[in-house]
Amino acid sequence: MTRKTTTGDILWLGAHKTGTTYLQSLLPHARTALARVRLLHLGLAAFRSLYTDPILNAPADTATAPLPRDKTGAPRYLIFDENIPALVQDVLSRYALYPDGAERALQLARSAGIHPGRIVLGIRSFDSYLPSLYCEVLKSMPFLSFAGFNRTPLTALSWSNLIERLAAAFPKAQICVYRAEDLKGREADLLAWVTGLAAQDFPAAPGPVREGFSQAAIDALHALHRQGPVSQQDVARCLEAHPRTPGSAPFRPWEDARQRDLKLAYALDLEEIRALEKSTQNRISLWRPKGAAS
Repeated sequence: MTRKTTTGDILWLGAHKTGTTYLQSLLPHARTALARVRLLHLGLAAFRSLYTDPILNAPADTATAPLPRDKTGAPRYLIFDENIPALVQDVLSRYALYPDGAERALQLARSAGIHPGRIVLGIRSFDSYLPSLYCEVLKSMPFLSFAGFNRTPLTALSWSNLIERLAAAFPKAQICVYRAEDLKGREADLLAWVTGLAAQDFPAAPGPVREGFSQAAIDALHALHRQGPVSQQDVARCLEAHPRTPGSAPFRPWEDARQRDLKLAYALDLEEIRALEKSTQNRISLWRPKGAAS
């Protein structure tokens, strides 16, 4: 599935746990190819320290200077930071996923002088997304039981709602959506779809090994939590003692019935996204790579 090159910047908002770490690792190797379409990718660490954190997460006393451009408006920027719509611990609320996501993206774009022609968002089935997000939160935040973490009602789990909010906040931008389930082995194809380049412009690179948490590690952490506070050192020790290996059970917090409900909610949400494609005449578009499940 090809896509024509667009004007304006590309603002990639994640989401968390949708293959973003590996996708980001491919971009530095494609700087020359990106330059052919007048795109400049700013590295994640630099962009966060200069823009995301001072604008959104730890507002500075002084105004942030917009991204530099020449008199012609060049370069176009490719900005890729999943912390723009929310820090990982703030993704869930009682009312929505990424409840402030559109507002944060708009605030950052205005302050940094980003003019998105295209906004990119990855989505993922709720039955796997929520446990993965929980494990990510445990790496950096005070321990919270899964029951305490998982506070978004089933009826409020909706990617289509977030997509509609982003489309309203950026009425002139294309909203490009991909499913994490379609991504493995097709990362270069996705980057080509987003940028208008060819898949061969994004050579494969060694990916980070991120096995997730084992069920035994989560059980051990919850047992410690019943005895008292759990420190980051406790988390590290439990992960070391109960690693996620091919022979170990992955963390799975759901009964079968609940897992079916979450998968159904995702399937219905995808139908809403497909309806948005039609109603917006593909201003909102869902990536459909060759060979992926429909």
